[in-house]
Amino acid sequence: MSDLSGVISFSIVMDKSQSPSKLKFIDNSSYPIGVSTTVTGIISITQPDGVTINGNFATPDVFWSGSSLTQPLKELRLDTAGNFQNGAYTIVYTVRAPGYSDTVLTKSFSLQYTPPIPIVTQGFDLFTPRLVVTDSTSYGQSGFNFLSTTWQWASTIYSVNGTPQTIAGSLQTFDLNYQGSYYDAKYTVNLTVIPSWQMAGLNSWVTLIDSLAIPQQIYYAEIPPSYTVLLQGLDAMKTALDAASCNNNEVLTENYLLAEAIFSHYAARGCAGDLAGLSYYVYQLQKLFNGGTIPPYVNTNAVIPAYVWSNCSGGSSSWSGITGKPSTAVIEWVVGTGGFPGNGATTLTDARLANANVRVFRSGLKQLGSNPGDGTSYYTKVFGSYVVFFFPALSTGEVLSVENIPL
Repeated sequence: MSDLSGVISFSIVMDKSQSPSKLKFIDNSSYPIGVSTTVTGIISITQPDGVTINGNFATPDVFWSGSSLTQPLKELRLDTAGNFQNGAYTIVYTVRAPGYSDTVLTKSFSLQYTPPIPIVTQGFDLFTPRLVVTDSTSYGQSGFNFLSTTWQWASTIYSVNGTPQTIAGSLQTFDLNYQGSYYDAKYTVNLTVIPSWQMAGLNSWVTLIDSLAIPQQIYYAEIPPSYTVLLQGLDAMKTALDAASCNNNEVLTENYLLAEAIFSHYAARGCAGDLAGLSYYVYQLQKLFNGGTIPPYVNTNAVIPAYVWSNCSGGSSSWSGITGKPSTAVIEWVVGTGGFPGNGATTLTDARLANANVRVFRSGLKQLGSNPGDGTSYYTKVFGSYVVFFFPALSTGEVLSVENIPL
């Protein structure tokens, strides 16, 4: 009598996300037509601790359930730290079907798995504002192919106008807004991560699903002091420095210069919309204003508003944005062609040259007022006049270019 050794197959899922943890057995055999409905199977599982769970055909583990073969769940014993047991696993599957000899398939693998160390990073921008936290854990695992991660976030805000509110999220980055607003409040954040892997190579029939609970994180968000308030703090430092200048107080000088530099950088970045990490600048300034310690703060439990930056218009304008500016003029000609001073002329008169300096190019050479060889002048111009005086006189064929330089 033939057996089913050519078609029998199975895979397993070791799942720690269930409570208690389970080993899910999946019969994925390619049985001949009609055989699946007659199949019964039993499973024997030996874990690294040496304990074996054996099945019994009186109560088979695998059988036809009306539409498919069952996928039984078996106990998955963990180590003393609550993690998967590392070491050798052996699964023996015995299949029985009418017209076939009992078929046995044995598979073994060695598990070497280290749970990832969960990392949550804070991304608080108090100025836009935007408050988020992100799971930054690395889920790479030697000997495994990473499959996916699911996130279960929960945060309690203490409080929203005096009442604690709980929010939840299921993405890698968790937005801490409550009904569209962020609050000047204390936030507790909890995260459970469920990552999954498939063993690489010949053991791809094994899937691992872990459950990692990250210790509760506590964060505080606050309405940052206004630009005006910080400027007042800087003014107070300057006043104290001026009062102590007679004592040559180097510490006050150093602290003031540091605060002034931080404040300038803070203002420049804020006006440019570069807000990442800018809260730290505020903490540094508050510490300098407060003699080396950050002053205590009591959360207001109010909505954090968008920050108002001051003096962001700057003190300059682009050249194209200036109206009424003098225009640049370039006057070019070849002596003797008509329309401009010709051969023997010693002056050029043009209204465009009023209230401007000039530079002159004669036959392609820029003449800057005097001949460096003998000291003779090539041209002169009195500021405010319309006239350029040439030395020596112009000669036929000479190429001239006169540029006014607006002030």
